[in-house]
Amino acid sequence: MNWYYAKNGHQNGPVPTEDMIDRIAMGEIAPTDLAWCEGMADWLPVSQIPQLQVAPPARAEAPASAPAAMDQPSPYQSPAAAAPAASPSYAVPGQPPSQGLAIGAMVCGILAFIGCCAWYLAGPVAVVGVVLGHIAISKIKANPVAYGGRGMARAGLVLGYLALIGATIFAVVFIRLATMSPQEQQDFIMKWVPEEQRQEVQDKLREQSEKQQP
Repeated sequence: MNWYYAKNGHQNGPVPTEDMIDRIAMGEIAPTDLAWCEGMADWLPVSQIPQLQVAPPARAEAPASAPAAMDQPSPYQSPAAAAPAASPSYAVPGQPPSQGLAIGAMVCGILAFIGCCAWYLAGPVAVVGVVLGHIAISKIKANPVAYGGRGMARAGLVLGYLALIGATIFAVVFIRLATMSPQEQQDFIMKWVPEEQRQEVQDKLREQSEKQQP
């Protein structure tokens, strides 16, 4: 398992678990430093991650005549016990910032999906959303510490693909109707009209046809 850790505002890693434990034991990584690995929902201080806990070495019991020695804090104590008032020496956000590509993918996907009936506009917008979504997910997989927004990128991909399917269906229907005669268009439309409403629709189509005649 590989780990990433943040120290002094900088990301470091990946580092195997054994190396992480060695660095923690030597003090190179402080208990208050944040760490993260694949599968964790958020960054956490090292002292709160069970896999990175360093067992304190066994030590002889202090003699009764030296009670002050027993009060000395162990270098392996948790930050709360060793230094209650201490605070991290850096500020790293707990969640990676959402990248603009993921936001753009989601926005394009939503617009294309809503307006897929306007296939000549929705199609290009959906393609842009799909491309941005794939690029965003590739960047997130390559560096999950620096980039976030995986959910928005996936939403943009799903909506983009659905919009492409919808725009394609509308385009095929439009082109098909454009190549039909007026009577064929009417017959095609009537196939999709419920039987109880066909007479009403036929009357309206007949009125429109009569108005268009010179």
